[in-house]
This record gives sequence, C-alpha cells and structure tokens, in this order.
Amino acid sequence: MSAGKDGPARKDVDGVAAALATVGNWMFSPATRRKIMASSGLELSLGDYTLLAQVSLHAPVRLSVLAELMEVDKSTLSPPAKRLEARGFIERRPDPDDARAQLVSVTRAGKLAISKLWKARAAAIAALLSDWEAADVEQLAASLAALSEAIKKAR
Repeated sequence: MSAGKDGPARKDVDGVAAALATVGNWMFSPATRRKIMASSGLELSLGDYTLLAQVSLHAPVRLSVLAELMEVDKSTLSPPAKRLEARGFIERRPDPDDARAQLVSVTRAGKLAISKLWKARAAAIAALLSDWEAADVEQLAASLAALSEAIKKAR
C-alpha cells in the first residue's frame, strides 16, 4: 500500500480515523463484551474479562504497569486479579528484578479462557462481515495488519 507523493489525502485519513473510532467503540462497548462473554460460555465480569485480556497481551507484567497502560488506578485491578487468580486463570510470581514486586501471567486455564473469548470475538466479527465478499475481507485484514505494524513501530 503506497501513498501519493504528499501522503494520503486528508479526507481519507479522516475517514480512517472515524471508522477506527466506530470500530473501537463497538469492540470495547459493554454490550459487545457481554455478548462475547456469553458466547464464550465464560462467566466473567467486564473488569475480569478486561484484565485477563490485558494480562494475556503483556505477561509477565506487574499490575502497576498494567494500571498505567489501562490508565486506571492500580487499586482497581486488585479485586479482578484476586478473582482471576482464585479461578486459576492468572498466577503471581516474584519479580526477579525486584523481590518486593510480583508479576502476573496467564495460566493454562487462563489461556483456554482467552482462546474461548477470542473465538467468540471472531464469531461476532464474522457475523458483521457475513455479507462481504471474501476478497474484501482479505483486503481489510491485510490493511489492518499493516496499520497494526505501523502502530507497533511508532511506540
């Protein structure tokens, strides 16, 4: 995918930004997350679902680091972390760099739960794309993958 000599047109960039806002709002809305959880067969609160997903993306990680990434107070992560640990979805281990701190990671049971959630998420997205042509879905996937890589490089 290449841009013109002056880069992409402003209206196209604005269109992408607006579309991504809509997609993000849909993906992270409580209604969508509840639908995904119900479809997965898991019974998790929205906070537990969110924390498990974040731990799976960043593990091993300190809860304080996740709190910064999620822009929440660390104290809000302690209750869901305790519930997820009690269910065997996450585990805590001492941080080898600081014996006073702990790192959280996803357990085998947590990975199975995440797999169920991601399958349910994929099914929800597949339903939205059900009347699309296969080539259009392939193009969207390629374009989003390229955007994802650009985001990773920009960090």
